Amino acid sequence: MARINDANVVMTGHEPKFDRELSKLEMVSTLSWYTQNKDTKDAMKYATDYFKKNHKLNVEDVIKNYTTTFGFVCRILNNGGILGERDKIWFDDILVKIKEDLAKPKVEVMVDDKPVQPNIQDRIREKASECIGELEGLLDEYILSKFTSNPKPYGIMHTLNIKGVHTNRILEHWKRIRSEYDNVLTTEDELIKEGYSNFSKPEIKKIIGFCDSVITDALKVVNESIKSRKPRQRKQKSPEQLVSKLKYLDKFEELKLESVSPKDIIGALQLWVYNTKSRKLGCYNAEDAGGLSVKGSTILNFNESKSTHKKLRKPEVTLPQVLTGGKVYLRNALDEIKAVASPLNGRLNTDTILLRTIK
Repeated sequence: MARINDANVVMTGHEPKFDRELSKLEMVSTLSWYTQNKDTKDAMKYATDYFKKNHKLNVEDVIKNYTTTFGFVCRILNNGGILGERDKIWFDDILVKIKEDLAKPKVEVMVDDKPVQPNIQDRIREKASECIGELEGLLDEYILSKFTSNPKPYGIMHTLNIKGVHTNRILEHWKRIRSEYDNVLTTEDELIKEGYSNFSKPEIKKIIGFCDSVITDALKVVNESIKSRKPRQRKQKSPEQLVSKLKYLDKFEELKLESVSPKDIIGALQLWVYNTKSRKLGCYNAEDAGGLSVKGSTILNFNESKSTHKKLRKPEVTLPQVLTGGKVYLRNALDEIKAVASPLNGRLNTDTILLRTIK
């Protein structure tokens, strides 16, 4: 294939090749071509081929931890291209890191000779790591373009189908990177200053700005995930479950009273109660057509202004009428009792007889 010496043809389809030092524009355009026409697997192969050819090293086990941009630059070099001074410093720094990774001892895990299937957390971690790698590649391209490109982190997240569950690792990584560069601006440590001396202060601020855009876009993904999440359907409890902890008095032999089934309270429009200790007769009126409910030993969804109780002077006379009276009688039953009315608080106890419910 003929070598291409003009980066303007990069986007037309042919892979760009150079036999000289690339200009800033040529580097940006060439990386753009690879980004649009090749993928992560291609980048890993390019890097692996470069190390085999130029360093006699097998980097297959460690190269997956590095960005696609590095792999694409390896391809440019293998095709005869020459990096500018600044790009070469960046490339050589990564070479050192890869060789350090290769020098680390391998840890082999054996699990009964059976292949270990990745669990959900493994998949989340892998997806987040893939996104982090692509975003680091985007930052590399931004740096190699001398900060003239227009990086869009959200586009990468959208392409990789990143969801809210992946963002914790992404946010943690980029907050750490941001903190490192932020520290460079204020540190008095000469070693740190020397380590980042290839960047000017305005350029470091631009890198921090890139980190901020990643963080902002990741939070946007979180918000989108929350909005698209279907509301969790609460499992409806049965009446028996709702009243399982209700405190009440089952029987009161003195007046031959016996409580109705507490499950009848659920959905009732009225609940008549009698406190055997205080001799107070009360009526709970439901707030709406949904009727009364119960939580623990508390009556729920009752109208506080219309739910009252009064002390009886002759319970043996009044209570049989309440138990047998129709709706017309019950409507005025409490009003006919000559005593001071006080509001009910919803709490029942072991002195309370559940006289009757009205559905």
